Amino acid sequence: MRMIESFRTVLRANWKTYLITNLVVYGTLVTTMILAVYIPGIRDAGLSATEAFLSSPGSSAVLDAYTRGSIVHAAALTFLGNLLFASLATTTLPSLCIPYIGVLTTLGRAVFIGLPTAPTTLPEVVTFLAFAPVLVIEFQAYVLAMLGAIIHGRSTFGYRRRHGLSPADGYLAGVRDTLRLYPAIIAVLLVVAFIEAITSWLAH
Repeated sequence: MRMIESFRTVLRANWKTYLITNLVVYGTLVTTMILAVYIPGIRDAGLSATEAFLSSPGSSAVLDAYTRGSIVHAAALTFLGNLLFASLATTTLPSLCIPYIGVLTTLGRAVFIGLPTAPTTLPEVVTFLAFAPVLVIEFQAYVLAMLGAIIHGRSTFGYRRRHGLSPADGYLAGVRDTLRLYPAIIAVLLVVAFIEAITSWLAH
């Protein structure tokens, strides 16, 4: 309960930024899909990039788990991949080194996913509509991670507003607020991982 209350406290204090972050992230995702449909070549580039990513050792392990039909194993690897790579390594950790850089990397991830996901045929539209709710839920985790990057940057450079004595105080306060968002990020990614694993199992 204390973790949930900490999360709510951070969200209440930054609710306007949270709403804007949602608009920017989902807007980037949708805009990318529209451009991929109407501009020749960029969807193919996105598909090529996705294929290269899926052939990496980490992604191959996840795909193997789905192929074997192990729901728990597939869900666990999906969750760890989304948490460690997509949230921590892509957004949070870079922002601790270069404040605000997680904003750009998160938007880059929206473009990376939006390009190959854009449906161009009727069967693809049907598949996309079935998958869209999962995509929306998954991106909520990335929205929260990006929110943490924004809060951390604000706290670092605006430490006086946080009653900090130095930029280091503001930096640490931003880290603490970012960590308070992670229980919700973890919960969202867990739900998404099991939905994806169960859906794949039912499809086969």
